[in-house]
Amino acid sequence: MTTNRFLFLAMPVRLTLCLFVSALMVAGLSGCGSSRHVSAKRVSSVGAAVSGKGSGASGASQRIDVSGSLPAETRSLLEEARRWMGTSYRYGGSTRSGVDCSGLTSQIFVNALQIKLPRSSAQQSEYCRRIDRSELMEGDLVFFRTGSKGVSHVGMYVGDGRIIHSSTSRGVIVSSLDESYYRRTYHSSGRVERYYAMISGKTGKNKGKTDKNKGKTDKRKDKPAGAPDLKQRMEESPVSVPAEDLDRLLAGVSRKVSEKVSEKVAADPKASKAVSVAADLTAVASAAADKEKAADRVRKALEKKRRDLEDIIDQKVDSVISDYFD
Repeated sequence: MTTNRFLFLAMPVRLTLCLFVSALMVAGLSGCGSSRHVSAKRVSSVGAAVSGKGSGASGASQRIDVSGSLPAETRSLLEEARRWMGTSYRYGGSTRSGVDCSGLTSQIFVNALQIKLPRSSAQQSEYCRRIDRSELMEGDLVFFRTGSKGVSHVGMYVGDGRIIHSSTSRGVIVSSLDESYYRRTYHSSGRVERYYAMISGKTGKNKGKTDKNKGKTDKRKDKPAGAPDLKQRMEESPVSVPAEDLDRLLAGVSRKVSEKVSEKVAADPKASKAVSVAADLTAVASAAADKEKAADRVRKALEKKRRDLEDIIDQKVDSVISDYFD
């Protein structure tokens, strides 16, 4: 009877625990900044994730293809991203034992290209140049607003409308941007300028860039054939000027400039008055500087006198003490 009563009383407790665990599982959505206390679950295996045998709950392929036609820097980013597949989620983490969303993107860029990104997803959003979602290319960052305050999650675009990111509930995975959750929480896309500068000219994907010189004529084409430009002539026939001649030349130029200025000042009463005021101010400043120097000399002399007096007093005191005790 007692046992049945105990079981009857324990049932509400068990029900409460079950509801609490269910709430935690629901809270473990893919937002990196949703909660720092959500425990991460290990993805089945790194090998399965990279090979494409595993797939996310949404069915997105976990394979990250690295095409040989991509620039070397892009291939380095994607290959580094592959190495992180299956890593557990850990708030504030940046190692293979556990990593959060911004820690993952930071480590991919620093390990692959020695580009150091800011630590948080919000700071990375400010660091990147904003681009349209339609301009996304491999290596760009995609930001999400999973909470109530701005950017709180980030992933790196790996092509085919997919990103690699660190999910709070499933660790490092590949997800599709077409999933309803990511369409709903999408905030913006950004491009790391240093990375883009590395691959510019190596790819035909100059998206978001306009050719400012398009439609303009090259004025250099109007130059007669065979006519060398000024820079070329100077490089082929450098002019050597002795130092003393250069000094004399500069002195002559300075004198002529002074004469021209004096003529302009003399012809303009306002300018003449301004020069006169400036001269008076210069004289006052010079006099003040002289007074300051004189005061400094007096201070130094008084300080020397004080030290001399202290030495004399110390000697007298020592002499009196010595005579008294001897």
